[in-house]
Amino acid sequence: MYYGFDIGGTKIAFAVYDAELNLCHEERMSTPGDDYLGLQQLIRSRVDAADERFGAKGVVGIGFPGILNRHDGSIVAANLPAIHGRHLGADLAELLGRAVKVDNDANCFLWSEVHQGAAAEADSALGVTIGTGIGGAVYLAGKLIQGRNWLAGEIGHYPLPATILMKYPDLPRPRCGCGRLVCFETYASGTGLERLYLHFHGERASGHQIVARYEAREASALAAIDCWLEILAAGLATAISVLDPDVVVLGGGLSGLPVLYQQLPQRLPGHLLPGVALPAIHQARFGGAGGVRGAALLNL
Repeated sequence: MYYGFDIGGTKIAFAVYDAELNLCHEERMSTPGDDYLGLQQLIRSRVDAADERFGAKGVVGIGFPGILNRHDGSIVAANLPAIHGRHLGADLAELLGRAVKVDNDANCFLWSEVHQGAAAEADSALGVTIGTGIGGAVYLAGKLIQGRNWLAGEIGHYPLPATILMKYPDLPRPRCGCGRLVCFETYASGTGLERLYLHFHGERASGHQIVARYEAREASALAAIDCWLEILAAGLATAISVLDPDVVVLGGGLSGLPVLYQQLPQRLPGHLLPGVALPAIHQARFGGAGGVRGAALLNL
């Protein structure tokens, strides 16, 4: 049996899969603030209950929004004080009496899609999650690529391509949460779309409201999403030029928009070398369950 935990800022998802990767159990629980011991005991209680329920000693995988410190293997997750700076994998392995693997949640998302998902037939893939920020992950030659600093695939934090600033010279220059200016995710994320709408319309609106107004053909929403799509295409083109993947898998809150799959193939060629064959662009098959499912499958 495969047990997965996807640890977020407020919620933890837990799921169990069998040897054929069928979902057998899932639940949600609150993240216990900065209580590291409480978090460990919470995980232990779910693992013990699953062992008893399924009559097996399942393997455990953990996904989290952050990276691993390459010097000592500790977790770097500033928004999760309960695990920031901790050696969660090693500590849980000792507590649970079994191996525990940990990885970034975007990597877990893509790993899930490699196994029976939108990247199942691919030799190489780029996973991109479009939510509050932009997450990214790289799959190549049968494995996830973490990189020296666990930063492989973190496309949200490269600078916005200069061609976009040439095309839209009056765009705002927001400072990213990482401290730098004009990171790709400050425009291409859901938060970025809201920022673009404010820029074009002078009014704040949520992503869902903007999409509804776009579907109603509101001029400001049309302008904001047109710009947003061009930014996405330019940013993805940078990653495609470096990785040349077979497939790009999109996940996150805005990945269900049909216009992405209609427009990106039309816009990408304008940001790539002439004659480049485009990768397939697919919506994630497992949607919001991808993170916890991928965490469970880290032991494959």
